[in-house]
Amino acid sequence: MPQPRPILIASDLSANSNLAVSRAMQLGLATGSPLIALNVIQEEPLWWVVKSGDLDPDELRANLLREAIACLKDQARQAAKTLDVAPPEIDAHARLGSPAAVVAEMADSHDCRLIVLGAHGRHMVRDWIIGTTAEKIVRESDVPVLVGRVEPSHTYHRVLVAVDFSDPSAAALRAAAQWAPNAQFTLVHAYETWFESYIDAATYERIRQEQEDALHERLREFSQANGITRDHDPDYQVIAGHPGTAVVKAALDAHADLTVCGTLGATGLRRLLLGSVAQHILRESRSDVLTIPLRG
Repeated sequence: MPQPRPILIASDLSANSNLAVSRAMQLGLATGSPLIALNVIQEEPLWWVVKSGDLDPDELRANLLREAIACLKDQARQAAKTLDVAPPEIDAHARLGSPAAVVAEMADSHDCRLIVLGAHGRHMVRDWIIGTTAEKIVRESDVPVLVGRVEPSHTYHRVLVAVDFSDPSAAALRAAAQWAPNAQFTLVHAYETWFESYIDAATYERIRQEQEDALHERLREFSQANGITRDHDPDYQVIAGHPGTAVVKAALDAHADLTVCGTLGATGLRRLLLGSVAQHILRESRSDVLTIPLRG
């Protein structure tokens, strides 16, 4: 019988990454997936330390890597205590290099089924952290990425999935049903109108209602074809407005603890550009965010 594929925890050892460690441990225990923990140290700041004294750079690197592994193991022990479970075995690693590139490489080399990392708060540092870490990992990796924001005091209860009828959103629906099989689901399709400025109000309202009725039926059929059943108690929503903004607001209104969206396929373009909707959800969502790439 094949062994379950592992979950990779990308931890920067901050308080925010504690949420990621706890959530990954919770998911690992629920699915029988082994856990790998990784901390990546960027070397650039080290050289200022080396230049200011007589430290041996190789010794400094070795010490930092050993300390990082010890901190990862301590995070795991604290997460197990928070979840009130026996500490599972975790394969801890520390590497030097670019965080996004190293995380993506390890996820690929270990055939990981999920990457879990923490998110930072809503302040100036957020744009720098999210823009250079989570978004880059989503761009560079062909593995689903879960960004943790919600305290994992329970498994996911309410899940919102953004649906645009593309192959990536079909993959997102299937993944959401897999990772949160017992949750209540909200399925959201957001669309932007273009014709309201050119027609009278009554005609606009008639066309809008006809369009939303057709989209609602399509959303129901598409979701059911991709793993959503009556057991998920689905709520189908068609919303006029910018998709990213509409999804974030709908997740807030639904009290969702997880928002799921697809990302562009494994093409050269995805390496350069993260879709604006996924990017907006990653940056602005108050819930955990799971991005699902469509493998090439």
